[in-house]
Amino acid sequence: MASAPIHAKPGRKLKVSSVFAHLVLGGVGFLLFYPLIFMILSGFFTKEEFTTSILGFFPIPKQATFENYLILFKGSSETSTRLYFMNSLYRTLYSTFFAMLTAFLAGYAFARLKFKGKEGLFLTLLATQMIPGTIALIPTYLQLARWPFAGGNDIFTGGTGILDTWWVYLLGGPAINIMGMFLVKQSLEKVPYELDEAAKMDGAGALRIIFQILLPLQLPIMAFIAITTALGTWNDFATPFFYTSSDTLQTLPSAITRLSSAAIGPVGIPNYPMIITLGLGTTIPALLIFFFFQKYIVQGLANTGIKG
Repeated sequence: MASAPIHAKPGRKLKVSSVFAHLVLGGVGFLLFYPLIFMILSGFFTKEEFTTSILGFFPIPKQATFENYLILFKGSSETSTRLYFMNSLYRTLYSTFFAMLTAFLAGYAFARLKFKGKEGLFLTLLATQMIPGTIALIPTYLQLARWPFAGGNDIFTGGTGILDTWWVYLLGGPAINIMGMFLVKQSLEKVPYELDEAAKMDGAGALRIIFQILLPLQLPIMAFIAITTALGTWNDFATPFFYTSSDTLQTLPSAITRLSSAAIGPVGIPNYPMIITLGLGTTIPALLIFFFFQKYIVQGLANTGIKG
């Protein structure tokens, strides 16, 4: 009795377009991660070997050292990396909290309250987003330097104001997040007023309606505001660099620039491996924040009803 012929299952055909797309995505991904790979490998160099060697595409030291990474975590006689890290962390947490609070309250006011000049004020605040940040550096410096009754100032002139103090961070942190305010306003306008009226009929006051009913509905938006503000504050270089000078007030981004001059030796060559490693310590926390919370950025924008 002849057995039935066995037919081999046809293999899964690979589309040329799919292979090409994966190759392109893989190449772009490698280009994006290559600077990070270069920074990690450069951290194992000594200053002498880094400046005298011809670095290849993947720099591999002949005598690897962990000194730069120890400086990153423990600091040294020239660097207080723990202090810089804690300054960055405290400032980021403080600014993020107040950005969320002011953005939500301002968005609620423009979405729910009725007052004279509301539309004009709202458009004025949006217009400030068109001003480049570099233009505000000198006016902000003069404002901080002429702060009344601080740093030897009288009402208008004299003294140093609140420059080179923690007040630079404390007063600069709780500014209104204009983009966050706009997103909260757009989202709250989609929430029907009948929800507020029903809560009032149940005896809820204004604060309870705001923080127990409306705020939970805005959690994706608040997560978006928190993530973007945290990333912006953590990577902020200008504020500590231009408005502070004491080493105890430096954050990681500004400290790296200052350390580039402090690391210069007798031959006038900066300690590039140490500077690159400190830059790596600034980059990785920001990458982790974006990697783990990127879905909230998309979800927060989607909840506003904004369509691209």
